[in-house]
Formats: sequence, C-alpha cells, structure tokens
Amino acid sequence: MTYRDERDALRGRIQGLEQDLDEARRSQQTAEEKRARIEQIEGRMREAEQDLQALRSELASLRGAPPPNKRARVLPFLIGGTFTLFALGGAFLAIVYKAPPPRPHERIAPPPAVVTAPAPPGEPPGTEAPPAPPPAPARQVAARWKGKVTRANGLPFGAGAACDVDSTLEGNGEKGSVVDLSVTCGGRPVYRSTDQLEGMSMNGYGLGEQPGKEAGTFTYAVRYSDTGTRSGPRTQISLDSSQGQGAVWSDVVPIFRVEFQLPTFSAPVRGERLLSPAPAKEP
Repeated sequence: MTYRDERDALRGRIQGLEQDLDEARRSQQTAEEKRARIEQIEGRMREAEQDLQALRSELASLRGAPPPNKRARVLPFLIGGTFTLFALGGAFLAIVYKAPPPRPHERIAPPPAVVTAPAPPGEPPGTEAPPAPPPAPARQVAARWKGKVTRANGLPFGAGAACDVDSTLEGNGEKGSVVDLSVTCGGRPVYRSTDQLEGMSMNGYGLGEQPGKEAGTFTYAVRYSDTGTRSGPRTQISLDSSQGQGAVWSDVVPIFRVEFQLPTFSAPVRGERLLSPAPAKEP
C-alpha cells in the first residue's frame, strides 16, 4: 500500500469517526452513556489525527525535508516496514512504522600486509642451504677365521678338530655390523645365526678393521654373542677374536658344548674399507 492510500484511509477513518460522533450526540441514550460514548470517539479521533500527522512527518523525512518540531507519537507496535490495521472492538487502530535512518557507507579494511623475512646475512634472497649428501652405500665382505677345537662334549669330535668361523660383514664408512655368522667344527655346523629362534636372544657384536699386508686388502676382528633360554635349532654362541677364543653350546637335546680358539684377525679380504680410519692423534 502506498503513502497516498494510507493517507486517504486515515482521512476516511477520521470522517467515519466524526459521523459516529454526530450520531452519538443525536442518539436517545442517557446523558451519562452519551458523554462516555462521545469521549471514546473523540479519543479515537485524536489518535487517528496523530497517526496521520506521524505519517506526514515520515514522508517529509524520506523526501529530505527537516523533521517537524513536534515528534509524532508512534504506537509501540512495529511491524517490519508495512502499515497494518488491527480490528479492536469495531474500531481500527493504525500502526505506524518509522524507517531507520540510512546506513553510512561501510569501509572495507584493506587485506593484511604480507611480511617476508629477510634472508640470513651473507646469503642472497631466495638462496636455500644445499641438501645434505646422501649416506654412502653400504658394502659387504665375507670374512673367515680358521681356528681349532680346544674342548668338545656331546659331539663326535674332540680337541684339535678344525673349527672355522664365517661371517658377512657390512659397513658404509661410518659404522659396521655383523650381518650373519656361522661356526663349523669337525666339518659339522654347530651354530648358524640364520636358524629359527624359539625363545629369547641377547645379541651383541663388535667389529674392527685394519689394512692387510698386501695393498688393497683388509683384515677384521669380531666380537659376537647370541645367548638366552631357547629351544629349537638355533644354538647359543659367545666369541671374541681379540681374546682368541669362542664357545658354542646347546642346553636342549641334543645337549653339547664346544670350545675353540681362533686368530685375532680374519684372512685378508680384498676390497674397499668398511670403516673410516680413526683420525690421527696430535702429538
């Protein structure tokens, strides 16, 4: 509904109230009833006139004219932007909505600045530290220590029988390890690290390297142990070539124990170093 329609409707209501007032004055009611009726109609007429004045003020405000000195009384029934009429006891009550003042233009905050950290001193911008070199590939050698049995129980050979220790050793220049190890005494394997373990194992090893007598060869010292309560095919072992001795035994059937001696260093192995030489001490 437009402003003109609302204004005409309010004027029509005022005229209708005036007619009701004339009829109330000419009615045959008692003086007290007539006076109460007249006061009621006059009150509604004043409210309708005030509503009409408020509507005119609102229109003037929307057109940019200065607001009037007297503010129109706005009834406390605000319905979002429309004019609604409610029927109350046969009369009509106009509800006027006053539009809020126009909102000022909102300012949009600029995006945050991107801060770039300066390059470290001595390095041009965009320079990155070179990646660390990959570790050197590991190398493996097969080493052998040729020893002899010093004592044997539960085995078909005795002292003096040959007892060889064979091992695959690995290193990348920084550290070395014992990949596998086996012991063969009297032509019979008595320990193999590759046999299945059924039980517990406390395992440890150590590795030493030195140049051989011939150029391009190296010899190795080894310390190795694999002990713990177990059953199954893997036996137990403890040896240290730097001490020149070792032993292999089994606590389950077939029960046996063999002790042997072996040289400190293995037979010469041709190839590159497995371990980097220790730095020379300053005098």
